[in-house]
Amino acid sequence: MKALHSVGVDVGVNITAETPQRSHLETAALGFLGLAKKSGSFREWLKRRLFDRELILLGATEFPEAALEYEHGEWVPSIHPAIAERKLTWLFDEIDCAPEPQRQGVVKILNLACGHTMPRAAAWGIVFVETLGVFVSGHPFRSPRVDYSQAVILGPGWNLLKPHDLTKRVNKASLTALTKCIEAASLDLKRLEPEVASWLWKGSGVRLYSAQSNQDFEDVLAHVRKSGLSFASVSEGKVDVLALQPCITGSYDTLLAGLAQLE
Repeated sequence: MKALHSVGVDVGVNITAETPQRSHLETAALGFLGLAKKSGSFREWLKRRLFDRELILLGATEFPEAALEYEHGEWVPSIHPAIAERKLTWLFDEIDCAPEPQRQGVVKILNLACGHTMPRAAAWGIVFVETLGVFVSGHPFRSPRVDYSQAVILGPGWNLLKPHDLTKRVNKASLTALTKCIEAASLDLKRLEPEVASWLWKGSGVRLYSAQSNQDFEDVLAHVRKSGLSFASVSEGKVDVLALQPCITGSYDTLLAGLAQLE
């Protein structure tokens, strides 16, 4: 995998595409833990999918809750009903290519989602309403249209920048985060995560947010760093910029609640 530090970097600019502390695939699996808790139909559908792939583990409900790392889980983006089935298919395909320890971790989490015992933090960031009928006997109903966007957070002092300098920094962070997603897919655009692929192909835009203080910016960065998501941070002069992985619009509402959205 190529290093990203050379992507659009000027002399004197510190730009990083961070490697998450938690496996991104494990983060996706934890999201399905909450989806299964909210929907018995989805839970049964998930069991069938695991069975079909010979991934059912005996005694899955006996896995100790302490064995799963839940810290910072509340910042994980929402899983929207419109892409839940695509997301699970993507996750199954990706664990076939993952290192064995990571694959085993994901399989354990998905098996736990099929059980009756759900962990206390299972509902992190899940956007799902059973009455929407997204999963009934394994057949998804048509879901409402969703929009995709990429959130970019500006540190204090952004308003002192000239427009072309601000645009340059936002673009640099945005493209570096996207590059990280593409590299995570081994440069195969067909393996992109569903939300990222939809954002890329549908030409969705960027949403800007501003942090009122350095502490606000650092708090968001700290949460994102452990979330298992691809992101890029740019430090140039006295203004920091953080670009998150493209997602369904609104998925980061909890994470960005303390920031101001710029029009």
